[in-house]
Amino acid sequence: MAKGFILRGELNVEFRSSAAYSQQAKNWFSGCLTVFEKEIQEILDGPALDPRTVRGGVPCGSPGALWGFCQVTTRGARGLRATTKVISEANLAWFLAALGEGVFSASVGISRIGENGSPEMRLARITAEREEDMDSWVRLGCEFPQESIADKEFQDRFLDFLKGFAAGLNPSFGHIAYNYTVGKTALEEVLGPPWLLPEDTLPESRSYLRGYGWLTICPQELADRLGGAATLRATGAFHEVDELAEGGVWLLATPHFGEYDQERVASVWGALASVIRPGRPKQFSEEPGHPPLPVVYEDAAQARGVAESE
Repeated sequence: MAKGFILRGELNVEFRSSAAYSQQAKNWFSGCLTVFEKEIQEILDGPALDPRTVRGGVPCGSPGALWGFCQVTTRGARGLRATTKVISEANLAWFLAALGEGVFSASVGISRIGENGSPEMRLARITAEREEDMDSWVRLGCEFPQESIADKEFQDRFLDFLKGFAAGLNPSFGHIAYNYTVGKTALEEVLGPPWLLPEDTLPESRSYLRGYGWLTICPQELADRLGGAATLRATGAFHEVDELAEGGVWLLATPHFGEYDQERVASVWGALASVIRPGRPKQFSEEPGHPPLPVVYEDAAQARGVAESE
């Protein structure tokens, strides 16, 4: 696998009430902040961050130091309103308390400061986002450098947190993959026309798998169509196949992200083809700075037809 890109862990969930979303958003951020406890503590142990830096125009601190922010966006009569503060003990307490029933989205970011005094290297970006005009659908995300997951201690800590969190939610989809435009999956980057956005695929995520990757969380409805966890385990395509307590199946392709090569991509695709969104992906020339696209360039619907005719 290529190096130097940002990875994204994501869970897609339906919350039928604002109170449920608020509580789970607090749980999501609390858990993710524990994963990045070392980085948070480094900020808290250093010089207090200048509140003016959230508006830009002034240096964020010394080169090499960490800088971070927390932001809550609420929706009122006049539309969306965002409040952003630098990370401090008091502001983190404010942030978690502000995740009330009026919250639309929220985020926490941690970066290392470059030579010019601006945030340069993203170490973490944690988000909870509702979809416009689809308030019940929420995307919970956590982004970090690919190099982070090469550290087995970090990998195990994040996987343990994500699996435990997903187990209580009955997610409609989840994955760890490269971070693409507006949170698309690799499949959504290349499947079209029509070109689909997450807001298009989320409502159908219990009917078609949004994507597949090193980690894929398959919703219960699709896992049942695939024959359940036992059948998925028998394919040999996955290192881990675990049923989640409230619904869904956890599918980890290899013990380490760096081992997820094109051969394993094909194995995962083959095991899941019958529930992957139909359509033949378009193969584009590689673009400098664009993360790899670990997909199989075949129409899953056609593969289903061939399998059924044999």
